[in-house]
Amino acid sequence: MTGRALRLLVWSCAFVGFLIWTNPGVGERIGILIEEGKVLGLAAFLTLWTICIGALVAVAFSPRWPVRLFWVLVFAISGGVGLVFFRIGGSDFSIFDAVSLWSARHEGGRAFAFYQSYIIEGVVAAVLAILLFTLTPYRWRPQFLRSRYVALVPLVPVLLIAGMIYSRDGYGNRGLPTQISPVAVGVLTGHLLANSTLPERRKVEWRAETPLARKVVLIVDESVRADFLDWQPGNPYTPELARLKDRFVDFGPAASGANCSSYANAILRFGATRHDLSNSIRTNAPIWQYAKAAGFKTVFIDAQAAFIKKYSDKLQNFMTPAEVADIDDFLPLDSDVPPPQLDDRLADAIIAQLKSDGPVFIYAIKNGAHFPYDQGYPESAAEFRPVMSESGSEAARVNSYRNAIKWATDRIMARIMSEADLKDTVLIYTSDHGQNLTSGKLSHCTVEDPDPREALVPLLVATGNEALRQDFQRAAELSRGHVSHFAIMPTILQLFGYSPAEIVANRGPTLFDGKKEDIAFTSGDVFGLFSRTVRWNRIDPLTDHEPLPVATSRSKLNN
Repeated sequence: MTGRALRLLVWSCAFVGFLIWTNPGVGERIGILIEEGKVLGLAAFLTLWTICIGALVAVAFSPRWPVRLFWVLVFAISGGVGLVFFRIGGSDFSIFDAVSLWSARHEGGRAFAFYQSYIIEGVVAAVLAILLFTLTPYRWRPQFLRSRYVALVPLVPVLLIAGMIYSRDGYGNRGLPTQISPVAVGVLTGHLLANSTLPERRKVEWRAETPLARKVVLIVDESVRADFLDWQPGNPYTPELARLKDRFVDFGPAASGANCSSYANAILRFGATRHDLSNSIRTNAPIWQYAKAAGFKTVFIDAQAAFIKKYSDKLQNFMTPAEVADIDDFLPLDSDVPPPQLDDRLADAIIAQLKSDGPVFIYAIKNGAHFPYDQGYPESAAEFRPVMSESGSEAARVNSYRNAIKWATDRIMARIMSEADLKDTVLIYTSDHGQNLTSGKLSHCTVEDPDPREALVPLLVATGNEALRQDFQRAAELSRGHVSHFAIMPTILQLFGYSPAEIVANRGPTLFDGKKEDIAFTSGDVFGLFSRTVRWNRIDPLTDHEPLPVATSRSKLNN
């Protein structure tokens, strides 16, 4: 082998190794496409990767130094940003993340100080990219790379990825090269921001009177489907909830606002309205400001902070530092808490806050039945088998899901109900979205033609105030199975003491009204970044689910 060929081989191996290191999400994306049987999607993904690699190689071997230097710096910075974001968030840098970061750009100094360990890795990746793309074997210069048009070659994958993201309402870049994908996201974000305005949020102008309860708790579970809560006495799936059935007012099954966590939580926190979703979610004051204006202490507890992002004190679901400023106690759980214990820590925090003096509003996000389901409960709690770690069958998926719900929902809600004093408290329980447990399908966040079960959620109310309980019970009997997330924040506003007439006129019906809502949920963009036409999807919570398979318990296996 000649010296030139050897240098080219060494460089090629370093190039491939660098791509593998800086693109940790590729294997997962390919696996999902194969599992879902999306042959055309896999072909398109691999074709885009081939085009991107071709563009990277063209830059690396371009003899035109100005062109080479420009694109090397662009790719190096892009790769560093993409890697940092994946390390922090466990997902690819999307256009929604770009918009959120842009709105919080004034926090850049504190962000650097907080995430410096991740940023260091990104800087190292950027420096190595510069070295890799400049220390190419100089003598290998194909004739076509000498063309003056080679400077335009990297624009091809950038524009292709940007076009895919735009056509798929902000999605489509998952698993694509970090050296190019964030550039496409940045180009598209710049275009959208330059051609749209992000309005300031309104201030609270309403005046609250006497609150209906001194303490208000909203618990948002994760991925809990309403029909998996079994209310039959002595059932093996959620026996504690069944035992406590008389303490709950059951409005469910209900519909979530969206079939994806971030959008569902944003709809709730900003009290977005069904009739004017894109505008209201962008301009409404967050619920914290209404709580503080009514004299309530505000508390936010996030059990997913450690598990998903692997660092504490993080912001997700479109939460910004400006929003956090209105939260008195911001409590993301520590990163050293094992996943099966996350919701126990959340329950501890809720119970402790309810013991404090004075009015308090608590918004708590559970870890719940977050996938992968088997990581959400200890091995000793694997009541139903086989589980997904033991079998790839759909029945195993259901078993794992049931185990997660029994451990993290049935057990935890029983703890809260038995240990918390609800004498002058209203507790509202729901989930961010449901789940589609069909093999070969996304469990949730499907944009086009989503399964209604992705938005099938429980909606329960518990209170020690007998008068309020009777009001809720009367309304639930009228509207059960015909309510959605859109009624939750109007209800909380009424509990704070705001005028019911103003609430209904501006935000829609509350749970007190007993009104059967026009039920639908959203999928995809709800902020109007791509289109002011929101994707609404029909759902009938009472019928949009199939009979559930009977899980096999460990005790039966042992007999």
